[in-house]
Amino acid sequence: MPSTNKRVAWEKWDEDVLDQEIIEDTVSEFGEYEEDSSLAEDALLFLEKIPKLVTTPLGMFQLYDKMSVMNQYECWMGYTNFDITNKVKTLIEKTQGVELLTIISRYRFFVGVGKLFNFSDVRLSIEESVCGAKFELDDETKETVKVVKDALSSDRYWAIFVSINGELSYSSTNDDNDEGYLETLMSYEKQKKKSGGKIIQNEQ
Repeated sequence: MPSTNKRVAWEKWDEDVLDQEIIEDTVSEFGEYEEDSSLAEDALLFLEKIPKLVTTPLGMFQLYDKMSVMNQYECWMGYTNFDITNKVKTLIEKTQGVELLTIISRYRFFVGVGKLFNFSDVRLSIEESVCGAKFELDDETKETVKVVKDALSSDRYWAIFVSINGELSYSSTNDDNDEGYLETLMSYEKQKKKSGGKIIQNEQ
């Protein structure tokens, strides 16, 4: 049965990940020299002099090439639970900040975000345009939220955060100047901006 809630998950594509992959490959390749550290060190020094090539969705580049996509854009891989149709592709392309778009497969795409744009804003714009304007709770999550709300209802201030994956966090207080509560509320706002989700509060 098809999913009723469209979702996009994100994975950062950056040099740190690629550097780690290169290091692991090198260590694996020269593992036979473990007993002779000087040979291993010589081999690693030799490899450092060779330009490192990395594979990207747009072809192969030298790792530190200024024209590499990693150096030109903030790069992310997007994963969907719905078909990336021509309509979806067009919606992503029209999003402010999307400078580069490559469709990898039926459920995966690669975007390069312009340097003067905030990825959090771009991500939210993409999700709103291809998934719908609002993050909707399913029936099971709504019931869980109701139970939590009932438990917190005796407190003057309370907030419930529902992540994009349906996980709940909550906090409450009776103190008008509860710094811990305010910090938690700010963290919910940051999580919502970064990864999506929903904040539910009482109307005090």
